[in-house]
Amino acid sequence: MPITSKISNHTKKDPKFFYGWVIAVCCFFGAQTYGFFFSLGIFFKPLQQEFGWGTGVLSSIHSFHVAILVISLPLLGRMTDKYGAKRIFGISALFMGVGFFLCGMADKLWHFYLFYLIASLGVGATTAIPTAIVQKWFIKKKGLALGIAASGIGAGPLIAAPTADFLISSYGWRNAYFVIGGLTWLILTLASLAMVDRPEDMGLQPLGKDEIQLSAANEEKDNSCKKEWTTNEAMKTRAFLILGLIWLLCALPIHLIMIHIVPFAVNAGVPQTVAATGLGFIGGISIVGRLSGGAISDVIGLKKALIFATFISAFVMTGLPFVNSSRTFFIFVIIYGYFYGARVPQIPGLIGNYFGNKNLNEIMGIFWSIAGIGAIIGALTGGVVFDITGSYLIAFLLASGCFGTAGILAIFLKPPRGVTN
Repeated sequence: MPITSKISNHTKKDPKFFYGWVIAVCCFFGAQTYGFFFSLGIFFKPLQQEFGWGTGVLSSIHSFHVAILVISLPLLGRMTDKYGAKRIFGISALFMGVGFFLCGMADKLWHFYLFYLIASLGVGATTAIPTAIVQKWFIKKKGLALGIAASGIGAGPLIAAPTADFLISSYGWRNAYFVIGGLTWLILTLASLAMVDRPEDMGLQPLGKDEIQLSAANEEKDNSCKKEWTTNEAMKTRAFLILGLIWLLCALPIHLIMIHIVPFAVNAGVPQTVAATGLGFIGGISIVGRLSGGAISDVIGLKKALIFATFISAFVMTGLPFVNSSRTFFIFVIIYGYFYGARVPQIPGLIGNYFGNKNLNEIMGIFWSIAGIGAIIGALTGGVVFDITGSYLIAFLLASGCFGTAGILAIFLKPPRGVTN
């Protein structure tokens, strides 16, 4: 019997162990290291005490990091398509580990910009690459697999925020950066060792390739397989534009909240340690949202799940200005964290369904760069609005409006031409 026939027969039934789940877990661990970028807000107080810098100045470090992300991710995506995820994960581990380690030696503002630049050059292994690679392994249960991979970013703050707070309070902010640098290098290096780009490289096929069943979600998947898009072709479609705007509008409030929620909560009377724990809880609760949101999208479809999650996020954001105690703070954290997470798998899933796997790493890198523009605006807006008005009210209302607008745009989202119904 020919080898190709054996492989085809093997994939008609679910194997007892499918290596794609190992890839999903590796992507999870790679993505969770991004939480240390979100932990910058926990460093605000000790840095302000030592250097006297304002909130706007410190938040500009995160915006600078995202600017590097915007510039570098399309190139990293193209390099991953050419050289493979294993090599790029290894290079990312080196850049992130060294960059964070050097932050512990910083004495001037430009030092932080330089060292965050170095760390940011490794961020591809924590964002775009995981959401692209895992899709190449799954047709069936793609939403769940994306949920697992994307849960890493949610787990990041859950681990990074209390870790950073403990290290700062116990050993000082400099030693905290030293430890964070070592941890990120170790985690990404270990993840790189198990990384494989495509199931075909192991003589396998994507899970469910021969078992696509028509349903609300699988109809999207079936339609998406009609054409493999080049990057230039994809960028000329209406669907690319709308998806880019949706991701930008969602990234703006996410980064605004993740960078400024700890300083906001402290100003509202929430103890520093409780506020840092709340930041971690947002990530932790979002894991539940990402997993359930991915699983739900396998049933009702990615588009419907995206619309629902963005509208609920918009509504929840309107309650944040009224937080005035640890109790109300955690009520917001739980509700926002869940729906923030539930939204995450949908956009990468739609991108993969619409444009195929041929250039998915590069295409995903471009989308992450577009989202990065929203992240820059969000991080800067929170700091500037607070420095001018002494309040985050306007910034939080803007965040709510962004989520709502993203939901409206998602209603009008349609597959690009060349993807037939």
